[in-house]
Amino acid sequence: MGLVGRLFGRSFRKSVAQDTNVREQLDDMEDYRPMFTYWVTTVQILVLFISIVCYGFGPFGIDMQTRSGQVLVTSLSLQQVDYMEPANFWFGPRANDLIHLGAKFAPCMRVDTKIKKEIDKIQAKERETACCIRNDDSGCVQSSQADCSKTISTWKKWTMGDAGPGGRISGSVCGLDPKFCDAPASVHPYEWPDDITKWPICRKTNTQFSIQNRPKDKLAEHMVCEVIGHPCCIGIHGQCKITTKEYCDFVRGTFHEEASLCSQVSCLNDVCGMIPFYFPNVPDQFYRLWTSLFLHAGILQLMITVLIQYFLMRDLEKLTGSVRIGIIYIGSGVGPAGSQFGLLACLIVEVLNAWPMLKHPNQALCKLLSITLVLFFLGLLPWVDNYAHLFGFIFGFLLSYAFLPFISFGHYDRHKKIFLIWVCLASAWILFICLVLLFYIIPVYDCKICSYFNCLPLTRDFCASQNINFKREEPIV
Repeated sequence: MGLVGRLFGRSFRKSVAQDTNVREQLDDMEDYRPMFTYWVTTVQILVLFISIVCYGFGPFGIDMQTRSGQVLVTSLSLQQVDYMEPANFWFGPRANDLIHLGAKFAPCMRVDTKIKKEIDKIQAKERETACCIRNDDSGCVQSSQADCSKTISTWKKWTMGDAGPGGRISGSVCGLDPKFCDAPASVHPYEWPDDITKWPICRKTNTQFSIQNRPKDKLAEHMVCEVIGHPCCIGIHGQCKITTKEYCDFVRGTFHEEASLCSQVSCLNDVCGMIPFYFPNVPDQFYRLWTSLFLHAGILQLMITVLIQYFLMRDLEKLTGSVRIGIIYIGSGVGPAGSQFGLLACLIVEVLNAWPMLKHPNQALCKLLSITLVLFFLGLLPWVDNYAHLFGFIFGFLLSYAFLPFISFGHYDRHKKIFLIWVCLASAWILFICLVLLFYIIPVYDCKICSYFNCLPLTRDFCASQNINFKREEPIV
């Protein structure tokens, strides 16, 4: 029975427990050491500890947190910048740090059409930009014509009448020109196209080009000016903007000093981390389904995990062994919370398998279902995926029925349970395939009603997106 049996006051019927056939089956069961429980719990504790040491704590609370300050922007002036980011209810790292460590995040696992459209929109706008050069030689920055002040700056846009190298009309780009780049060189058949969004990062500038030797060269103004803005990846949805390092650091972005354009960097790769995408801008990190098993949103969630695994999973592993409990735990988990619901399902299956042996099986089942329902309500809190709970419970139930050792009460009961084992295994595979197809082939991006199952908006920002939101934008250069 273990700790769970003692807590819920389970007891055997003497008439069944003393049956010779049942007694022999009970005696044949092995008592395993809970090595998997100790291993996975230790790893989870270490991962959170290392995460906090490396990334620190995010803001704590249940609403959006505002951060304000004056930072140097591309206009070379100090500007008041305000931005909001969601607080972590579980007292742990920020959302983008957890994603970088391998948390479940759909845009890192498949192409998100909304994010892709936004990235395409940024590239389309960038295609029409040019180098905005300050007339007082204080610097230059890549910008649109609308963002380049006509009074204090010159917008150097190549046109049919004033074309760039090779007759190009796309550009110019501050600090980047195919004419002055040796690696990669723009030579046939690898000529840089007349589209700046497809230009590579220049790793080596032409040795014949020197800023000191050509300070007044009008054809190379965009190359001799001091570039004061580079791509900065902000937030968790692949947002990119050309800005200063000071601004980028303030909003906790990733600054790409080696690049000149947003199209030269993959902000989604920066967000996701882990193993880079095989094809640029095509997310393929399906393995996050399992890396997320070792991550927690914070210390409070880890404490819940440790308690459940130490007092529940340990007893189950003593009954089933490390291999079986490992299959159930990993197979039912999308994050540790999903695995824990798989363990609850495992306890329910244990009651169903031992139903004829228990004095009050109805009470035992109702108590477990009540606990499960309460935990589903806790899943309505932010930073917790209730859908992971739901499918973790379903997969845990199916896999537990397939892998838990059972007591048979007669020839018919044994054949029935063996048949159910195959049914549950087949059902688990079919459900897994259906979910994969749903995730990749016909994904659901917007479902307002579905979102209420995942988080109830108790306050205005209680279920806010994990992205950051800006209140002010940079002024015209």
